[in-house]
Amino acid sequence: MVLEEGVVLQEGLQVDIVPVEEPQPGSPAALLEVWGSDVPHDIWDAVEMAIEELDRIDKGVPFF
Repeated sequence: MVLEEGVVLQEGLQVDIVPVEEPQPGSPAALLEVWGSDVPHDIWDAVEMAIEELDRIDKGVPFF
């Protein structure tokens, strides 16, 4: 378990540990890690649509 720098837990405090998977490269979650969480939702919607279009092109599915 790795805590962020400066995080101090109180002695005897009960915590839940949840494993976190690395996001797939190029996924919106991966972009969020790079850009940060302050990106407006409408920008994320545009990014997700662009990624979906690129996935379709990669699979040979035409887009309209």
